[in-house]
Amino acid sequence: MSNTAKDQYFLWQLSPENEAKIRYQEFGEENPEKTPLLFLHGYGGMIEHWDLNIPEFTRKNKIYAMDLIGFGKSQKPNVRYCLELFASQIETFLLLKKLDSVIIVGHSMGAASAVYFAHHQPEKVKALVLVNPSGLFGDTMDGMSNLFFGLVASPLIGEILLAVFANPVAVGQSLMPTYFNQSKVDDKLINQFTMPLQDRGAQFSYLSPSKRPLDFRLDHLPKPCDYKGPAYLVWGAEDVALPPHKIIPEFQQLLPQAGAYIIPKASHCIHHDAHEEFNNRLSLILDLIQGTP
Repeated sequence: MSNTAKDQYFLWQLSPENEAKIRYQEFGEENPEKTPLLFLHGYGGMIEHWDLNIPEFTRKNKIYAMDLIGFGKSQKPNVRYCLELFASQIETFLLLKKLDSVIIVGHSMGAASAVYFAHHQPEKVKALVLVNPSGLFGDTMDGMSNLFFGLVASPLIGEILLAVFANPVAVGQSLMPTYFNQSKVDDKLINQFTMPLQDRGAQFSYLSPSKRPLDFRLDHLPKPCDYKGPAYLVWGAEDVALPPHKIIPEFQQLLPQAGAYIIPKASHCIHHDAHEEFNNRLSLILDLIQGTP
């Protein structure tokens, strides 16, 4: 990531009782001819997970990236984590930066949050670039996974499991299946994903998807949803958790206008796993949305 980008924070007043310090970064210069980009990481991620992508686009675009509440260096209060909360964070950030419209590039849970936001406030979204989005799962969750998530949903067992997994060895093992090019799962990446797990309040955010999985799903949205603007699905062919041949058709029911691009030799974390191919595809998509220079 560019050395010129500094951590910035804003205090988000969620309610009279709850507030959270949210971390974000800015890159590039304002360009009146180009809509700003907003990068949103996936579950367990952080701004640095885009470190092989954002620098490629700062010459032409103003770029923002956030740590979603409960993840990265953002604060982790005891609140109800859900797609609605993340969408509210997007709305708050746009108000803070006085942005009328953005192109959202979201990965996994960040992509699902972007869809939720775009459905409820379509006028604020110029385009969606959804990178291996979660939120629609079809029949991909097998019986063993359901059993595991049921155990994690138990407060005592869940917190014990979090303590067990919040170390570099366990984090490395959990990241490996999300990469086809497993050499990318190096010490730097593992440490990036391990450190937030040790923050105060991490149990609230990290265990939420297993305790309340319906809060992280898009099934309840109408098909098609209310967002009618440009949308693009970019998927790693080797994503075993969210296999493209099963999940892309579901997302195209939600977003019939969405074009789909499958990148070979890449898994769930496609933007980092196969960053050169992903950056090339994103560049082509941005040219379609905004026009070539």
